[in-house]
Amino acid sequence: MKKFSKVLAMALAAVSVMGFAACKEDKKTVTIGYTDYAPMNYTDASGKLVGFDTELAEQFFGDLGYQVRFKLIEWTNKYSELESGTIDCIWNGFTANCADDDGVQRADKVDFSYYYMTNAQCVLRLDTTAEITDKAQFAGTSIAYEASSAAEGYVEDITGANLKAVSSQMVAIQEVIAGTAQYAVVDLLLAQSEAGKGDFAKLTINQGTQIDSEYYAIGFKKGSDLTAKINEKLVEYAANGKLAALAEKYGLSNRIITDYSDQTN
Repeated sequence: MKKFSKVLAMALAAVSVMGFAACKEDKKTVTIGYTDYAPMNYTDASGKLVGFDTELAEQFFGDLGYQVRFKLIEWTNKYSELESGTIDCIWNGFTANCADDDGVQRADKVDFSYYYMTNAQCVLRLDTTAEITDKAQFAGTSIAYEASSAAEGYVEDITGANLKAVSSQMVAIQEVIAGTAQYAVVDLLLAQSEAGKGDFAKLTINQGTQIDSEYYAIGFKKGSDLTAKINEKLVEYAANGKLAALAEKYGLSNRIITDYSDQTN
């Protein structure tokens, strides 16, 4: 009898373990495509991936019952990654209100969430490099920018300059630091986060150039049911103050959008 009880107990324990494992496996997983971009998605000194977009994605999808996985991508491959299913969304300071270099509006390629943050492009330079006040002054200089990004739209009509398309905004900044480019066109939020600090102490934002505002949104594959779910979370977090609190943590209080009434109609 004791032997039978022992066998039964072992069998029940095995079933319990299998059931627990199944529950873990059954939990939905969402994969988020990102590039290294402070203050949106970046690795801190301890090696942990942090940032406004990182934390917001973790909180939103956690509320929705998803496990979150982040995948570092090449920005030029963002659409193919999304279409192939290797990522479920692009959540990385993704400018929604513009066209790509093929002339097609980004909104025709992906389903965007509500706009949740404002941004602009800006020009970075070393503090010893001449300030630019007109695009014609770029002639004879070299300019680094991230390929297939909003920056590409700014530099495409510059003539007489050496335009250097690179793999990321951080690489564009490093080109300026290394002296292999005199200017870099990057997101203003990134520039404000990095310029004048630490390894980027000699970098400054060129104040003589005015560039139109942009709007960030989260990009999903066309027809994804995640878009509506994330929109609901944006409205919820705007109402309960969590969105504003996270923006304050990352110095983005003057950029965050918390009123979506003009986007819901």
